[in-house]
Amino acid sequence: MKISKVSHFFPQQIKKIDRFSFENDLDYQHHQRFVGTRQLHLSEMGTTGSDLALEAAKRLLRQIPKQQIDFLIFSSLTLDYKTPTTASVLHRALGLKNSCGVLDIPSGCAAFPTALALANGFFLSGSAKCILIVLGEVPSQAVDPQDPSLRNLMSDAGVAVIVEPSTNPSHFVFGNDGEGFDYLKVEQGGARFPFTEDYLKANLHKPQLNRFGTIAMDGQGILKMTLKNVPTAIHELLRLYQYDLAEIDYFLFHQGSNILLEALGRKMKVPESKMLNFLAVYGNTVSCSIPLAWYHAEKEGIFHSGDKILCMGFGVGFSWSGTILHYP
Repeated sequence: MKISKVSHFFPQQIKKIDRFSFENDLDYQHHQRFVGTRQLHLSEMGTTGSDLALEAAKRLLRQIPKQQIDFLIFSSLTLDYKTPTTASVLHRALGLKNSCGVLDIPSGCAAFPTALALANGFFLSGSAKCILIVLGEVPSQAVDPQDPSLRNLMSDAGVAVIVEPSTNPSHFVFGNDGEGFDYLKVEQGGARFPFTEDYLKANLHKPQLNRFGTIAMDGQGILKMTLKNVPTAIHELLRLYQYDLAEIDYFLFHQGSNILLEALGRKMKVPESKMLNFLAVYGNTVSCSIPLAWYHAEKEGIFHSGDKILCMGFGVGFSWSGTILHYP
């Protein structure tokens, strides 16, 4: 399996993060060291993940006949409806053929490698030759402006990716550690915890939270879950491919935060030159982060033909998924 084309779309509003974003030098230095973002893309209130994903997909379909798309996979944590699937909405908006299947996977930060695994399964079964993966995230709209840990981290984006079969074998790893299910969550608005009158009144002047709910994150818990589970998954992935760590040209992990990437790189003994980190440019865009980083590395000429890129997503759940891609 290979990634053939990638396009993206960002909302127009850009929030610059500099010394003036913080009360003192110490807070700014802490942000630079542990978070690492220098700008965020912020969508207007009412924008959904599918809005950004749609624009990215439209750009991509200027490069390929839409009749070639055999399946559409959509990922977002802000689905348009409880039912039908948002992938169905995008299918209609893009004018795809009736024989093109659709699927939503609201898997958060682990969604992209999971989508690749699903695509690979369709290829192996012979039921698809060209698959469109679209991802759209608007996490900034679920951030309480008074939350210091998230207001300078979460960023909005849409990404579209064409994947096709290749001669290279594909393997995947997956996992979930339920002990970390509540380390990153949006509790309000689900069937178990619907919006309450008290919540709606408390956020009367934060209307975006009354649409999307509020992200609650335990950063230390996420870091603990990452270091506990992800290295084991990486070693299993290397075993499946029969590669040594040194044979991997680049490591493309979910772009969660500087401290997350640095801690994982240290534990795995990955050379800094092989760790891809574009947080400063894009922020944490949830499921969009891996394909966005892929796009950036490709645009900058970082990848070369035959490079082995280990992709690993991890976060909400606490779930993870990963694969190794060969650059065409």
